[in-house]
Amino acid sequence: YVTVNFNLPANLERTTPTELSQARKNLAATTVGNYALFGGGVNSSVVDAYNTSLTRTTPTALSQARYSLAATTVGIYALFGGGMHSSSTYSIVDAYDTNLTRTTPTGLSLARRYLAATSVENYALFGGGESLSGGAYYYATVNAYDTSLTRTTPTELSKARGYLAATSVGNYALFGGGNNNSTKFDVVDAYDASL
Repeated sequence: YVTVNFNLPANLERTTPTELSQARKNLAATTVGNYALFGGGVNSSVVDAYNTSLTRTTPTALSQARYSLAATTVGIYALFGGGMHSSSTYSIVDAYDTNLTRTTPTGLSLARRYLAATSVENYALFGGGESLSGGAYYYATVNAYDTSLTRTTPTELSKARGYLAATSVGNYALFGGGNNNSTKFDVVDAYDASL
C-alpha cells in the first residue's frame, strides 16, 4: 500500500460574498496582487474587484463595454483583452495593476472575440479567436505581453480557431480544443517561457 498525502485544506466551506455590482454574462476574470477581478460582460464595462477578505470594490471601468473577452495576469498586471459589443469586435487591452489603476497598453494585433488567455513565466498570452468583420473568420494569432506590457507576436497556433480554452502547467502555456465553423478540434498547442 502507498500512502498519499493530498494536503487538503482544513475545510472547503462555501461562503457567499457581496454579489457583483451588475448582473451580466460572458464576462472574464483573473487575479492580480491581492485582488480577484471580474470584468466586462454583455452591455457592460464594469470591473468588480474582491480582496482577500472578499470585500468588493469597483475600480475604473474597462475602456470599452464588451463581452466574450479573455483575461489573464502577468507580473503586476491583470489584462482584459479582445471581446465584442453590438456587432463590433475589439482589439483593446485594459491593464490593471496591483493598486487597481487602469492603463491601456498596445492592443491585440487583431480584433477578436471567443479568444483564450493564460500566462507562462513573464508572458501573458492571448490566442485564437473569431472576427465579425465580413462574417465569421477564425484566427491562429497569438499575442504575448511581457511584464512591461510590451506586445510581441510569437508563432501562431497550429489551427485557426475560436471557443478554445487556455491554462498553464509548469513551464508551459497550453491552448486546447476550439472550433472553426463546423469543425471541432482536439489539438493542444504549448508555448514555453521562450514562446
